[in-house]
Amino acid sequence: MFQIRGVSLKIDRYVKSQYPLFDHDAGHISKLQGMSAGYIAMNDGEEIFQRDLEHAMSISKSTASGLVKRMVKNGIIETSPSSRDARYKRLMLTQQAREKMQQVSAAATEAENSLRADISDEDMNKFFEVLNKISNNAE
Repeated sequence: MFQIRGVSLKIDRYVKSQYPLFDHDAGHISKLQGMSAGYIAMNDGEEIFQRDLEHAMSISKSTASGLVKRMVKNGIIETSPSSRDARYKRLMLTQQAREKMQQVSAAATEAENSLRADISDEDMNKFFEVLNKISNNAE
């Protein structure tokens, strides 16, 4: 567990130092808001709801509720009634956030490629297989 936490912190520090776009302390959005915006962007064309963020980000209902409120306040997302069920609010990126996500996506791809240097596809597949097993065991 210490190694997993340590690697996570090292990756976070590396990404912030190499890609200031991801540095929350420099006035950018929080990591959770950025990851949530990325999730919404990756699922463009689908109706995304708060419960989808709860599941994808492994956060509680109350955390997701606050997250959505902050993201609306920060101009990252807007909400509208679902076309299938008006009781649910669909989450959509604002135009400004869509444009920013293009920059973020390019930087994230570059960072991931840098972090994956000298690691074979076979090793990466095995790593993710083990990581998924650990995650499933933790549920």
